[in-house]
Amino acid sequence: MKQLIPARWRVQYKVIQRSTADVFTGQRSRLVPFSPMGGSQLQQFTPQVTIAQPIPATTLSENKKHNLALAVQRLQNVVVQPGAIFSFWHLVGEPNRAKGYLEGRTIIQNQLKADVGGGLCQLSGLLYVLSLKAGLKVLERHPHSQDIYTDATRFAPLGSDATVVYGYKDFRFKQTLAMPICLRFELSDRAIRAMLCAPLPIPEYAIDFQRENVDGGIRVNAVRLLNSETNVEVLHSTVYQTKQAELAEA
Repeated sequence: MKQLIPARWRVQYKVIQRSTADVFTGQRSRLVPFSPMGGSQLQQFTPQVTIAQPIPATTLSENKKHNLALAVQRLQNVVVQPGAIFSFWHLVGEPNRAKGYLEGRTIIQNQLKADVGGGLCQLSGLLYVLSLKAGLKVLERHPHSQDIYTDATRFAPLGSDATVVYGYKDFRFKQTLAMPICLRFELSDRAIRAMLCAPLPIPEYAIDFQRENVDGGIRVNAVRLLNSETNVEVLHSTVYQTKQAELAEA
């Protein structure tokens, strides 16, 4: 029955459903608005936590870089005040053709496919790791259902992903620091750099992604290292299904 409903209608229903839930939970008024800083204020916010990742070369990597550039425009230098809630989709908005988004790689129903706006999960994954390193409270994060990479092709640690699907899966964190922060990005032909900036120094936590084999897959614990590699705090635990290695070459 659900398949008889146009996909566009299903997405809009999910958007309305989430927006209504945000109102009733009080989160709506705390969502970070698109209000990037400018001028002399930019100099007051300096990078405190920085992560860089390569952009893998694939048949759709040029489209991916194009999509990343569009999304970054909606996040660059946006101020996140203490107590505010950052929502990836609230700021980026729907990644459709009307806004210039192109087809990129994405996982749909456990299969690697091309879809408009594909490739943005690398950006949300960077934000996830930044949040962990800065000690922010992650409110919503969804892992991919499968690990599509081999250790040779992997550009980020297994367990550091945060998939986003407009209307269905968001990435959100609560700003728990005592000072405002902003997000800043640098995008080159082969890499992307994400920076969490603040007017004063903030502590950067050591994060590790520890793997263990389980029936049918791999469990990854995202842990915060406290005093040593054995004294850790488990932040998130994810189980990934085993996959076929050839997906990584698509």
